[in-house]
Amino acid sequence: MPGFLVRVCLLLALESAAVLLLSDAGVPWIPVLLGVFVLGSAVPHGTAAEFAGRFLVACVAVGATLAGAAAWEAYGEPVTDPGTWAARAATAVLLLFQTATLMRLSLRRA
Repeated sequence: MPGFLVRVCLLLALESAAVLLLSDAGVPWIPVLLGVFVLGSAVPHGTAAEFAGRFLVACVAVGATLAGAAAWEAYGEPVTDPGTWAARAATAVLLLFQTATLMRLSLRRA
């Protein structure tokens, strides 16, 4: 269980740092998202995760970063705005899915 918590905290820290980087207009987004993908695929290392599981975690990490950046950009706007609601909902759904996937990979026996 501690390994699972460490993996979740690492991904959340990575995604949060990427969201903060993407909030600055001068930062090129391709290297940031590529870094999220590479580091996101490395987070399940040490588990029984094969290529498909690692690829899924990396893709969801990129999606959570993009959705989080859109939600951060809309921060302070009324929740009734459909774009704001969609960005926040997408971020929450992706983070829940990422947590469930990491839990499944981390707690699976080899």
